[in-house]
Amino acid sequence: MKAARGAHLPVDLHLHSTASDGALTPAALVEQSAAAGLAAVALTDHDTMAGVAEALEAGRRCSLEVIPGVELSAFDEEQEIHLLGYDPLYPEKIEAVLKEMRRDRFRRIRAMGARLRGLGIPLSDDEIIAEAAPAAPGRLHLARLLVRRGYCPGISEAFAVYLKRGRPAYVPRQTLEPGPAIAALHRAGAVPVVAHPGEQGRARLRELVELGLRGIEVYHPDHPAELVRYYLHQADRMNLLITGGSDFHDFGGSRRNRPGAVSVPYRLLDALKKAPRGF
Repeated sequence: MKAARGAHLPVDLHLHSTASDGALTPAALVEQSAAAGLAAVALTDHDTMAGVAEALEAGRRCSLEVIPGVELSAFDEEQEIHLLGYDPLYPEKIEAVLKEMRRDRFRRIRAMGARLRGLGIPLSDDEIIAEAAPAAPGRLHLARLLVRRGYCPGISEAFAVYLKRGRPAYVPRQTLEPGPAIAALHRAGAVPVVAHPGEQGRARLRELVELGLRGIEVYHPDHPAELVRYYLHQADRMNLLITGGSDFHDFGGSRRNRPGAVSVPYRLLDALKKAPRGF
């Protein structure tokens, strides 16, 4: 009976810390998650696993299970695809890929800063990079800086006016294609799962599975009930793992405003941990 009860305990499998673009340090994130009553969390920072050691140590102190992970961005035919890599057995085998992606973040943010300066917003590269430190800079760091300096009333407005695709300060990233990204996760012994596929993900799912995808992030703040039902059906049809999480970054006004805002039962994490590794 104890094991059966444990299978239903809540876990959040998509969280970000200050190692990438989250607002909480890995330790503080774990502490908040424990206080929220979660049984386990996955730290899935963008392009880095630098926060994992701190999160694992905090998990030991808080008696909270921490799953190492990472989030990669891939680009295919004008569509950005995010991939979560869970519990890599050989994280050193993906570090070169992550290092290159972090290097490109600096290139991109300098280019976006130059575009903002051309629009009359005098943010220096050093100021933008300092906003992100110790992480590699990303658009969310830049959005926060625009808000704090009074150029935008909120994060969503910063993206809508300047930073999202098609807006005047947007610069694309040099990302991997989905196949090489999934292959890199497999080489590291990680379980690759597509993150928040949304409506656009419907058309790409089977192709990703053929490339080696193992699961779908079905439960996410951006997935309404109809889309959850659709992806549950696809997971059943294609024998895919099911995951979910809050995609927590900070305590802003979004639906991701706390760890555990979206959670899944522990039995789904148990299935993830038992999944085969590699091709």
